[in-house]
Amino acid sequence: MRNQQHKGPVLLRFFYEMFKIALFVVGGGYAILAVANEVFGRRLKWLREGELLDHLPVFQMIPGLIAGNTAIYVGLRMAGRWGAVVGLVAVALPSYLIFLGVSYGYSWLPVDNLWVSGMLAGLRAALTGILFGTLVKGWRRSVRGVYGYVSVAVVLVLAVVGGWNPALILLLAMTAGIVWKFLGGTVPWAENDAMGLQLPPIPRLRLMLTLGGTALCVALISVFYGRIICAFIKFGLLGFGGGFVLVPLYLREFVGPSAPYLQLPMEEFSNLMALTQATPGPISVNAATFFGFRLGGVIGAAVATAALLTPSFFLLTAALTGLERWKRNRVVQGLLWGVKPATSALLAAAGLVFAEMSVLTHATGATTWQFHPLALALAVFAGWALYSGRLPIMWTLFASAAAGCAVAPWI
Repeated sequence: MRNQQHKGPVLLRFFYEMFKIALFVVGGGYAILAVANEVFGRRLKWLREGELLDHLPVFQMIPGLIAGNTAIYVGLRMAGRWGAVVGLVAVALPSYLIFLGVSYGYSWLPVDNLWVSGMLAGLRAALTGILFGTLVKGWRRSVRGVYGYVSVAVVLVLAVVGGWNPALILLLAMTAGIVWKFLGGTVPWAENDAMGLQLPPIPRLRLMLTLGGTALCVALISVFYGRIICAFIKFGLLGFGGGFVLVPLYLREFVGPSAPYLQLPMEEFSNLMALTQATPGPISVNAATFFGFRLGGVIGAAVATAALLTPSFFLLTAALTGLERWKRNRVVQGLLWGVKPATSALLAAAGLVFAEMSVLTHATGATTWQFHPLALALAVFAGWALYSGRLPIMWTLFASAAAGCAVAPWI
């Protein structure tokens, strides 16, 4: 583990960089991972270039949001367990603050304003190029052989044409990988790739005090917010493969007259989902902040956000610290082999979603599509910037947002 002797400065810098990414990246976990891969890998050299992409299959296999798992991994690599905590706070804080404003009903979030919508369109166009650029850069590491290409094709059909739930797709991919391994199929990288982490053990007294203090705090908060904690820990445990997986669960628990927690009208829920995608940060964190506020005010929003992210902290930390020990196990090899090409296909599907929101759009219920050449130009520019490495990724986003704002009437 690096930089342990300078943990304080590393934590501050990490918080700043992760907060900045979460504040300016619109669209959720895949986009945040793609930007973080460039910032922490290519620019800061904190990670090996492409390291986050190599670990995307692990992030997909563990319950939790891709953005949260990304922050946990970088934090663990750079500063241990406290780094993971700082990363989660940094990636969630922009969403929390923005959606507190949305929950209060402030009019200062003018997403319908022409120039603001143009800025967001510019960001979405840039993220289209960034996602596809990331896909191209990591293709050789993730997709190999006949099995890899067939897996990508099948997953794309299921995700894009069939509209399957990503969690179900990942489950099928894991099963297929295990079957392939037990039938004698080769797993070219499982023996050589360093996938896990080694963390120093926590002294017993400190561990007991930490666990005892945490249990006491949770018990006290549960007196007033126990219902929120139980609901969002459940969501955190079921959130395989990204925030969109939780949308059906949110529908069941919060929408309609028979919903157990809130009884939101469908129209309000649809507007909320649109806002979660139009504003920065992980989509499910945005929604959790909104629902938590409705259930328990400002503190309820913080409790809901923390409860949503807590399971992935413990599960991913445990998985990463045990992965090196188990990576030669045939089941683990099959899991990783099955998920790797599937994650590339899901990354491509996410890129197509961004393209549909920027380059090629159509109104709800419309049968015709509208092509936006300026958005395509921004997507190509961002993809070139990422692939060539000649422009810092955050500057690419700023430039795309400014360009989108400048040409708002035409984009």
